[in-house]
Amino acid sequence: MAGQRTAEFTIEHEAIEDANDVTIFEDLGNGQTKLTFIGNEPMESAKASGQVEGWNQILDKVAAVVAGLAQAK
Repeated sequence: MAGQRTAEFTIEHEAIEDANDVTIFEDLGNGQTKLTFIGNEPMESAKASGQVEGWNQILDKVAAVVAGLAQAK
């Protein structure tokens, strides 16, 4: 797709060297962005450790900021 942009960010896990979380933001056009999160631990472990809940809270806050920016336009 012409003009499509992708940004990738990694966060190193605090307890395990070189164990990165990867978050990919992909511009789909028409004001839509696809977010792909690749965690560094199995889903059940991420749920038990609170990582999934934490990411949901972060994404809710990001969504609120983006919605506020959209309303300001």
